[in-house]
Amino acid sequence: MNIKERIKSLLKEAELYKSQRLLREAREKYTLVIDILQQQTRIQNRDALIAAVEKKRESLDGAIVKWDKSQVNPEVSGKVQDLIKRLFTTPEEGGSDEETAINEAITLAKFGQHRKALEEFSRLVHKSSVCISAAKNSIKCYLELSEPDEALETIRGWWREGCFTPEQYTSIANFMQSIFEKKGIDWDESLMGTDGGDDGEEAFTAPIDDDIIDITSIGVNFEDGPMKGQHVELDVSFQSGSLLSLIVGRSEQALLALLKKGQSIHDVDFYSPIAIFKGSAVVESNTEILSGPKKGDFSLDIRIDSI
Repeated sequence: MNIKERIKSLLKEAELYKSQRLLREAREKYTLVIDILQQQTRIQNRDALIAAVEKKRESLDGAIVKWDKSQVNPEVSGKVQDLIKRLFTTPEEGGSDEETAINEAITLAKFGQHRKALEEFSRLVHKSSVCISAAKNSIKCYLELSEPDEALETIRGWWREGCFTPEQYTSIANFMQSIFEKKGIDWDESLMGTDGGDDGEEAFTAPIDDDIIDITSIGVNFEDGPMKGQHVELDVSFQSGSLLSLIVGRSEQALLALLKKGQSIHDVDFYSPIAIFKGSAVVESNTEILSGPKKGDFSLDIRIDSI
């Protein structure tokens, strides 16, 4: 295939992708055409062709922004939400009803149903056994919705309602500061004062003895196999006790193949706001996300085995 035929083929592919709403894939084809044209100095009207394709790409950039905004957290029916919870929640062996409910809410969040998940967390935050998990995962939902101010105000409101002990509130505030700073969101710790709490103190700094270590991301070190010697880092989307939920892109097929259900991961770095821990984990589920902004990616649940 000569250069002209190659360019025509790529442009046809781009148009096909556009017709199927695969906008990023179409943009990649336009970019490839531009790269080819820039390398071919003998093509007639090359500069005009480059300008025309760049115009198409710029138009596509605008369409991608609009499409992304329209696809953020598309809500599905209550029946579908119930089905998502039932089919894709990793069960806690011997877990309480509250722990099961937390995991079901996390499942909804993983599948893009953040508003419904927030409703569930708002109910569960009043249960003392799961209030910290409900609060921290609510913060993550609000950040997925690009609503950091709402996250802050919600946590402060729950504090005023008496949902947390001072030590729990400190743990949640420290967690919020860590996740805000990681995402580049301005943080003002004075905003997390008790603001009229029962004991009237302005802020709490006492450490909390908490069995649940907040894990913000993990690093997997592959000791053998096709990815031997590689180190892969993945952000933790949600956490329920020792169960971590991660998102793996659809393009990471080699990684997904190595992280199948039941697979033990022996060399894992667990990153928390206070330290890095070495340990191991077991893959509990590896499920394709069927709806929401991460549709087509995979939700990977791993359980910390040792740390």
